[in-house]
Amino acid sequence: MGTIEINNLSFKYDNMSQNIFNKFDLNIDEKWKLGLIGRNGRGKTTFLRILQKKLEYHGSITTNLKFAYFPQFVKSKNLSTQNVLLQLANLTVSDLWKIQIEMDKLHLNDDILNRPFNSLSPGEKPKQN
Repeated sequence: MGTIEINNLSFKYDNMSQNIFNKFDLNIDEKWKLGLIGRNGRGKTTFLRILQKKLEYHGSITTNLKFAYFPQFVKSKNLSTQNVLLQLANLTVSDLWKIQIEMDKLHLNDDILNRPFNSLSPGEKPKQN
């Protein structure tokens, strides 16, 4: 079983006067389905970068899990959104239903799948990545 144990996490960028995280404690079980939500500039991406060991921080993070960060880089933006998503998720067309279930949760219509990825609006692209 995988866990993430965070103890006394503190972090701030060099140009900041206050910490984004200040003595933050959290325990997460891999079975949980979690989402980070919040306004821009509140530390969501910073937290993910810390988990990926891309930023130096104070405190401790103990885990036996590997982390993937989304959005991922899309190589061929001219492909259909369906093909981009299948490639990113390493799925076949027979697994498309898995993507459609997630799209339904985001209140996205299936017609998006047939559109070229590069035609998606800036608001649609992160939902797809």
